[in-house]
Amino acid sequence: MKKHLLLFVPLFLSGCPMGDRINQHPAQAEVINGKLCVFVNQKNVVKNENILNVRIWKGGNNKYVYDKSYAMNPIPLEAGKCIPEISDFNFVSGAIYSITIQTPLNPYKTKFIFNKDGDEVRLEK
Repeated sequence: MKKHLLLFVPLFLSGCPMGDRINQHPAQAEVINGKLCVFVNQKNVVKNENILNVRIWKGGNNKYVYDKSYAMNPIPLEAGKCIPEISDFNFVSGAIYSITIQTPLNPYKTKFIFNKDGDEVRLEK
């Protein structure tokens, strides 16, 4: 028994061969009428799901600057439709942001630089 257990020790120490990667699907960010719109294209939506959580990270920050849970009242993830309430967040010009939309089975993510010059807002990938 000990001989067989010793054969598996290297596997236990090395961890999962797939690593700790989570397959994230792309989301898109656009500025529409001066407001940020984050959405998922039809081709990127894996299946009909509900949004459980939306998180925003600001570059250089190791914590969320926005975390909204929809677990109690999930809303459907509709292809091409803006995720609610993200446009109300006060984005800082010149900052790098990463937004994750979490569904029960799949995370969707986008990353961009938010730039605001006067009344014009633009995103840089």
